[in-house]
Amino acid sequence: MFPRFHLEKGTKTQTDLLLLAVLTFLPALGLVVLFSASFFKGETLAQNPWFFVQRQFVLLVVGTFLAWYLSHVSWATVRKAVPWLLLIAFTLMVMVFLPIWDEGNILGARRWIVKFGFSFQPSELVKLVVVLYLASMFAKKQKELDDWKHSLLPPFGLSFAFVLLALLQNDYSTSMFILFVILNMFFLAGVKLRYFWVVLGFAAILGVVGVLAAPYRMERFASYLTPGHDISGSGYQVTAAKAALVDGGFWGKGFGAGTHKLGGIPEVHNDFIFAAFAEETGFWGVAGIFALFALLGWRAWTLSWRQEDPFVRMAGTGITTFLVYQMLINAAVVVGAVPATGVTFPFFSYGGSSIVVSMAMAGLLLNLSRQPRVLR
Repeated sequence: MFPRFHLEKGTKTQTDLLLLAVLTFLPALGLVVLFSASFFKGETLAQNPWFFVQRQFVLLVVGTFLAWYLSHVSWATVRKAVPWLLLIAFTLMVMVFLPIWDEGNILGARRWIVKFGFSFQPSELVKLVVVLYLASMFAKKQKELDDWKHSLLPPFGLSFAFVLLALLQNDYSTSMFILFVILNMFFLAGVKLRYFWVVLGFAAILGVVGVLAAPYRMERFASYLTPGHDISGSGYQVTAAKAALVDGGFWGKGFGAGTHKLGGIPEVHNDFIFAAFAEETGFWGVAGIFALFALLGWRAWTLSWRQEDPFVRMAGTGITTFLVYQMLINAAVVVGAVPATGVTFPFFSYGGSSIVVSMAMAGLLLNLSRQPRVLR
């Protein structure tokens, strides 16, 4: 059943036009960039240069309707939905282990639910759900954050269950990113620094153990520390991405004229789409994308901090930080500043789960400018 809208009487609400423009332009540009980055691979794999764009477009339409709905729904309804979202996210994360989803078992990683030719990655939903859950819990216990046993440990424990599930799915990068989301929400809630440092230390230990536990992660980390260590193996993709960046120069090669996407970068339509974009648009294109995300961050953060309701404020800042940091981490991987993570570029990377969840976040951010609302 769809929730009812609850607007304060006499209050005029209007969507922030600047934020709307940015959040409309980014996915539209992402679709264009995806076509340029993927047409060769689509032709090679499916004899259809539009293969990846067509599939992405369908889910972008779904995400757009979801964004519209979430931009109008009451935040009270969002908050009431959090327990159900937690249950759905947990159920989906467990479902990937069922034998009926073996089609989603790729290279030993069980991350996808595959049906009717489409795949869904539950961990993408988890990232948003964890933000909303922690915002709800910290808003409820805002005056009790010194009581770590009752106010901090339970929400951390429940959120950490998703980290463990991601690790069991052999999805190390997602588990670390969920941990980052948890840390970010602890920081935004104003948790005392000593508790924050404890969680950070725990996350660091888990991260190190995760790397040491898998030889291929050790190889990837070695490639990061010594860029020339294995340029034909674990370091190949990052090396090829750097070459694309260099070849792009100041002005870029022009739309569609990039060459490294022609088999040189295996995941050029996905995790490394930023490299294809940089090669074709050069320094100015990269600067433009960074400016757009900076504008998104500034406007959404401003709207978030104006909210009187602590849940809305923390949810807005958490979602904004999530989108901006995800973009920065992806770009940092491409330039070799951090080890390869598998984190997608928001609104650009191919992937239905990613684009639908990103559009859901966009809808919630647009909702911020329609405040104040009566929360029940």
